[in-house]
Amino acid sequence: LLLPLRESPADLEGPRASDRQVALVVTALLNQEHLLDKPLNDEISERAIKTFLKGLDPMKVYFYQSDIDEFMQQSKSIDDSVRRGDLSFAYEVFNRFLKRVDERVELIDVLLEQNHDFEVDEEMVTDRDEATYAKTPAEALDRWRKRIKYDLLVLKSDEIEGQEAIDRLKRRYTSYAKRMNQLKSDDLLEMYLSAVTTAFDPHTTYMSPSSLENFHISMKLKLEGIGAALMMDD
Repeated sequence: LLLPLRESPADLEGPRASDRQVALVVTALLNQEHLLDKPLNDEISERAIKTFLKGLDPMKVYFYQSDIDEFMQQSKSIDDSVRRGDLSFAYEVFNRFLKRVDERVELIDVLLEQNHDFEVDEEMVTDRDEATYAKTPAEALDRWRKRIKYDLLVLKSDEIEGQEAIDRLKRRYTSYAKRMNQLKSDDLLEMYLSAVTTAFDPHTTYMSPSSLENFHISMKLKLEGIGAALMMDD
């Protein structure tokens, strides 16, 4: 699905009028044109919200359990709101996510200045299915302490230690926070509607105009340029 939407960078304060139109078209296509010929329902809604939350916080290190409990109260209403073109829930969740990301960056700055005892026998859960969301700020702090400690050990294995390791981790997490805060409405719309469409059918997705353009380039295997590529370091 391609709808010609373009925007200048702006705060993600709420859905645009064009977002509502996109949501209405997407749900109409799912209900009327999709091969599965089934309605959007509560079951799909529950899968969609879980997919959306997992996409934002796959390792369960940013949201609190109280955030998730609050969001899951609407687990059976996503289908109804999207059919109405109401995307306010996506913005509510994402803005809470940005708040948590900024809070964690502040934690990281503090933790990187601490001395870490690498002789202590500790464990860190890395399996998302086994992990749980932190219930308190103290629990979140301890989890991030272990995460930073692990990151320092990984860098140490690459012979990166001391201030160089600290600076690298600061750049890593600060850059991530910066990228999340620069996300545009089109990107959030794609993330949210894709969660809905893949919950409806694993092989169905929604592409924003920029994603669709890149998709066409990859499918045609033709790209004119100077042979250079840009990438983020750390």
